[in-house]
Amino acid sequence: MEVGKALIVFIDNTIFQIFESLDGLSSTFKNIQTFTSEKEGLEFIYKNSVDVLFLNLDLLHNDAVSLTKEVKLNPPASKPFVIIYSDKQDDYVQEMVFNAGADSFIDFHNKPAILQLFIKNLLRRRINQKKAAKKTIVIDTEQHLVFKNGEPFQLPKKEFKVFELLSTNTTKFFSKEEIALLIWKDEEIAKKRIIDVHIYNIRRQFGKRIIQSQKGKGYRLNIK
Repeated sequence: MEVGKALIVFIDNTIFQIFESLDGLSSTFKNIQTFTSEKEGLEFIYKNSVDVLFLNLDLLHNDAVSLTKEVKLNPPASKPFVIIYSDKQDDYVQEMVFNAGADSFIDFHNKPAILQLFIKNLLRRRINQKKAAKKTIVIDTEQHLVFKNGEPFQLPKKEFKVFELLSTNTTKFFSKEEIALLIWKDEEIAKKRIIDVHIYNIRRQFGKRIIQSQKGKGYRLNIK
């Protein structure tokens, strides 16, 4: 998926209030659909491969929080990011929005440049997720996530660093001394059980075969 070809939908009863922001997006994103009718907007996202869905918090007939719950409970095939926007940013409203399952809650009024960067970052995440779905194991170094069959796993910092190091060369065995120096900057760590514990925890998450060990050589990641 190319960022510029992403399908982005806005549902807003007062769409004229964000025309300036939408105009600022048009040079980068060629496929933006806007709806003032919530019903028509929902029908569209269930029939099309939408990447990002924007909802005005103050929809007139069915508030954005309720719509978000509906979309998250019965997601379209494309599983779009759901973003609620408003200039109301108090804690209570934010709590409602995120409890409903929204992926983000922003205020971009009269800030088209900020909105453009926000969407680009979202779409980069979406591209990474699609790549992850096609591979058994994918490592996202920006978010510190490991995807297994498309499912994200959050590892503790040092375990992620070990996993990331082993992934840099899956044909190479990394000795404990190398791992200790490259991650802890301390070769003495190799004499303790710390690395063994991290390897054990990673295997517990992803299966024993995820890391191959060989006496006298060390560890290597067993993925393609």
